[in-house]
Amino acid sequence: MHLTPSAVSSPGKVLLAGGYLVLDRAYSGLVFALSSRIHVTSAPLKDHPEGTISVESPQFKNAHWAYQINKNLDGAGVVVAQVEHEGSSENTFVETTIRYCLNYLSMMQQDAPYFFPSIKLTILADNDYYSQPKSATPLPRFNKLGVPIFEAHKTGLGSSAALVTSLTACLLSTYSKDGTPLELTSEKNLKLVHNLAQASHCAAQGKIGSGFDVAAAVFGSCVYHRFSPALLEPLQSTEEAEHDPNHFAPKLAAIVLSNWDYSVKKTKVPPGLRVVMGDVDCGSSTPGMVRHVLAWRKEKGQVANAIWDSIEEQNQGLINMFAELSLAADEEQDDYITTLHTLAVTKGPFNAVQGSGNVVIQVLRQLRNKILSIRKSIRDMGEAAGVPIEPPSQTKLLDYLSDECSGVVGGVVPGAGGYDAVALLVVDNEDVINGIKEKLKDYKFEGEQGDQGRVEIMGAREEHVGLKVEDREQYELL
Repeated sequence: MHLTPSAVSSPGKVLLAGGYLVLDRAYSGLVFALSSRIHVTSAPLKDHPEGTISVESPQFKNAHWAYQINKNLDGAGVVVAQVEHEGSSENTFVETTIRYCLNYLSMMQQDAPYFFPSIKLTILADNDYYSQPKSATPLPRFNKLGVPIFEAHKTGLGSSAALVTSLTACLLSTYSKDGTPLELTSEKNLKLVHNLAQASHCAAQGKIGSGFDVAAAVFGSCVYHRFSPALLEPLQSTEEAEHDPNHFAPKLAAIVLSNWDYSVKKTKVPPGLRVVMGDVDCGSSTPGMVRHVLAWRKEKGQVANAIWDSIEEQNQGLINMFAELSLAADEEQDDYITTLHTLAVTKGPFNAVQGSGNVVIQVLRQLRNKILSIRKSIRDMGEAAGVPIEPPSQTKLLDYLSDECSGVVGGVVPGAGGYDAVALLVVDNEDVINGIKEKLKDYKFEGEQGDQGRVEIMGAREEHVGLKVEDREQYELL
């Protein structure tokens, strides 16, 4: 089998609209990829037994794992076993992804020698994935946190989905049949990575989620309709995956290569606007929120479905307004640029900007009102289900930023909601970002337990590209 040293990266995500609804195929999710990425590189590993995969995440303490890959002597597939060493721990996402990828590859390359050349995999995370310490000087690109990975505070950008996606693509590229790197501009290859990464990610989580995070990691920003959960139900037995590759590997390959029923429609933020992420340092996501909302929907039936239908209609309106603004940027270019500049420099609330006859400002106001309307519907759903999707402290924060900062069109509590993050849609202007940061300097956020904390603006912004090949040399210089 060939060994092709490779480097790939996948973006984080923010679900701007469609929280909870995206769990049902009848509804959509508006998900934007983010510029913060998880990177995985591969290189030959010398002086180790054949079939050894060494994995390192150098930003964390004791973040090193090793696995031995052996052919299943009873038939198809391979057996993946962790090699214990001092200070070693389990990493379910890494181990599951390796197990799934190599069992898939063993089925695709049955005519080749069964062994997998030994490799070293290095995982690197852009800094926005984890809360960083205060520093008077700029942090290095991949800052070393000096703590075990389970002690690092995640910021909720989708690190596990980006990791699994990057690791999947890197393994497929490293062990490519013809010795050439995986071509990631090919729709066929992207679908392959998507299906295999979804299978691995669901298995590692122990549940079949909606998959919007993996979809964004592969395809980039999109309007997403999920795949049918029944597709992956035959793979949910961890016992079979770990101990019966003879049955698991053929089943996995057949499912990965089948036609899935998800839908991805590429989208983008209108020109001149951007997404800004805020990390709440005392925030937390309330566990069980999804379970409670789904139980409420099942119990309330038609009433709950009517609420979901209403939110979906509003979300589609939001998506359509993005398209309208993109069209206005082309057809009303001068007005568009002037209006955004005015929004960026006008002190005070968005609604203070004059120009009712301006098509661009009219659409922007409609967009702002649509975001406010969606937020209200989400709050109503949360109250009905007894779940703090947009808790009062988040409402206070979003209203404050929307009303007091120049250039802020609106904001939401992304994804499943809770206390740990906000996403803002703002004019893409450095003065706007600095103005938001200034307003947050002395802002005290009240957390779930009544504790007070700060809100930090992250460097991540929307990015339309998903999975991509990287230049390996950039990592060697670090």
